[in-house]
Amino acid sequence: MRDNLAGELKSVIKEAETLLDDTNDHAEKRYNSAREKLKTALDTAKTELPKVTKKAVEKTKYAAHVTDEYVGGNPWKAVSVAAAIGLLAGVVIGRSK
Repeated sequence: MRDNLAGELKSVIKEAETLLDDTNDHAEKRYNSAREKLKTALDTAKTELPKVTKKAVEKTKYAAHVTDEYVGGNPWKAVSVAAAIGLLAGVVIGRSK
C-alpha cells in the first residue's frame, strides 16, 4: 500500500511538473507573440510618423500661404474679421466671469 501510494504521489508530482512546464511554454509563446505585435506597431509608427509630420507641415505651410495672400489682397476684410473675432471672444469671456 505504501509503495502504491508513493508511486501515485510520484506520478502526481511528475504530472504537476509537466503541467507547469507546459503552462510556462504557453505563457512564453503568448508573451513573445505580444512582444512581436508591439515591435511591429512601433516599427510602423516610426516609419509613418515622418510621413504624417511632413504632410501636416505641408498643409500648414499651404494654409499660411493662402491666408497671407488673402490678407495681402484684402487687408480691410482681414482686419474686420479679426476685430469681430476679438469682440466675440471679449463678450464670451466677459459673460463667463
